[in-house]
Amino acid sequence: MNGARWGGDSAYRSWARTLDDWADGTRTGPLDLPSLSPDDLPADTWQRLLTRIASAVDRRLQAGLDLMVREVNDAADEFSVGRALTRGRDVLRSVRSVVTHPSLPADFRARMATLMDEHTRLLQEELERGVGALLAEGADPHAVETRRRTLRDNPLTAVLSEPTAPPPAGWYEPTGRRRIVTPD
Repeated sequence: MNGARWGGDSAYRSWARTLDDWADGTRTGPLDLPSLSPDDLPADTWQRLLTRIASAVDRRLQAGLDLMVREVNDAADEFSVGRALTRGRDVLRSVRSVVTHPSLPADFRARMATLMDEHTRLLQEELERGVGALLAEGADPHAVETRRRTLRDNPLTAVLSEPTAPPPAGWYEPTGRRRIVTPD
């Protein structure tokens, strides 16, 4: 099925254009992409696509994590650090959603998910080591412990225990009107 068409465009071009926009941060939200299989494309084209996926992931991940690190380093308080870590988790979620996109072959998704999970764990460990190094540099022990607590209360690894897909439509049905009781 070489040169598979999707929406008037080749599957490769749809992926390439979407990946470029996503990597640049101009495309957010779920990515509606055609299913792909190594059998759909010539071998060299398939390899080029895998290289494009890796390049897009690297660009998005690096830009997002660089911003997170700058925000953590520039934070005036622990609330700002927590907010920066939340944005870091958003980046990790976005990257994970691309490398585990259901339109990619299952074996590729599984390998990429494993790599992303390990990368996420290493990032968390690196942040915690960095906080530990602050003590060696003579930082206030109370401030270091407060930062360590912030990192552990807002871990990047929280993305590893989240569902990989949104809940099915209709999973939550309101049971009726809510009554709010206020103290007199």
